[in-house]
Amino acid sequence: MALFDQGLLQVLQASVTGLEPGRSYVLALSRKPNGSGVLEPLAAFTTNPAGSAIVNALGPIRQLVQGERDVQRRYLVIAPVSTAGIGAPVQVQASD
Repeated sequence: MALFDQGLLQVLQASVTGLEPGRSYVLALSRKPNGSGVLEPLAAFTTNPAGSAIVNALGPIRQLVQGERDVQRRYLVIAPVSTAGIGAPVQVQASD
């Protein structure tokens, strides 16, 4: 994962692997370290035949993830997406 600072915004680029091939997922933020609760989607993507993808998201990501400026810390997660909505996270950012 790489975070490129563009002033007030950052570009997050994540290389994700170990997912189901050809399935839709979302890179999202969770307020809980285990990824439970309401998720805030950052970017939707579909995995390639090997079950991986390069995902890009743009926004105030550093401020949200670190919990700066009186904003509650959030954790990056990857969750499957279907017509029923966003499912339970299958990958969760390791917490400190």
